[in-house]
Amino acid sequence: MELFPDTGRETSERLVVWKADSEPCRVVCSTGILEKIRRQCVLAARGPVPLGIGGALLGQVVGGEFRIHQWHQIPCRYQRGPSFLLTKDEVAGLKDFLAHLPERTGNGQDALIGWFVSHPFRGAEIRDDEISLHQRFFRSSDLFLLIEVHPDGALETVVHRGARPLQPVWRIIPSFVSPKDRSIPETPTVVLPPPSSPLLFEENGQDKASPGQKREPPPRGPLILALTALAIVLAIFLWTRPGKEPPPGPPPPPPQPIATLSLRVQRQEGGFLIRWNPVEPSLAAAQKVVLLITEGARTTEKPLSPSSLQAGSFLHKSAASSLEVEMRAQLPDGRSLSEKVLYGP
Repeated sequence: MELFPDTGRETSERLVVWKADSEPCRVVCSTGILEKIRRQCVLAARGPVPLGIGGALLGQVVGGEFRIHQWHQIPCRYQRGPSFLLTKDEVAGLKDFLAHLPERTGNGQDALIGWFVSHPFRGAEIRDDEISLHQRFFRSSDLFLLIEVHPDGALETVVHRGARPLQPVWRIIPSFVSPKDRSIPETPTVVLPPPSSPLLFEENGQDKASPGQKREPPPRGPLILALTALAIVLAIFLWTRPGKEPPPGPPPPPPQPIATLSLRVQRQEGGFLIRWNPVEPSLAAAQKVVLLITEGARTTEKPLSPSSLQAGSFLHKSAASSLEVEMRAQLPDGRSLSEKVLYGP
């Protein structure tokens, strides 16, 4: 990874350059743009239900160099689960969204050069839906960034040219962004005041003024008024305070943890690969877990054993073009978890 001063756009930012190992391909992006993408991916992954997001990348392509100047999030209502999976209506509207995106940015020099998708869990792999979207709305030479969000806030990014992954893996870590760009803060930011000019002292401890500068004594009136008001407020508090405060009430019960099954379906030769999050604690403690697989008017129930749950996937042999899968888990406390995804053309 290399850092260079950004002399083409904002002089206060630096450029990050990623280079492919096996071919002449470079990705150039400012630290400010990378930090905004990272923050949005992390905020979505740290919500009550971890979500994946998608975004369009705008910039310029010069030879084998992709210069990312800005990005815009692709709308998704998450009707197919917490992953970035678009419905048929959203896919239909994506063409118009991408076609008019360079016009809405107000910069006639930037064009659509690629896109990205974030996965809020480990072991991220490119999905059939993502390959289909790239083939339908992007050129084969455009960028596709597959982003895996880590718990520490870092991003593990696999750069693709089309559906072909390149090496090495691009690790994006948190970086400083100036306060004017901190539109989505992850943590509270404390800005310290600038230090005051140092005082000069003589050997005998008296203040020493610079030549030609007249030293004025500090004002005493406002300080006396502030101390008097503080003393009055303290006296009223001590006078009106009750002798014994009531005991505090019991603490509120801790909130129930949010379970994320991360159910997803991938098309494979001879059938569909159904995957889920095998490290979800709720699945390990569940009394019964089943998969409800619907093909047209027929629904098949597939119970999952503890060993099948730990495997994290199940291959359903079928020649159908669409499939609906629902995972249901019965918990020991009587609650039930369910998550449903739909795979279709």
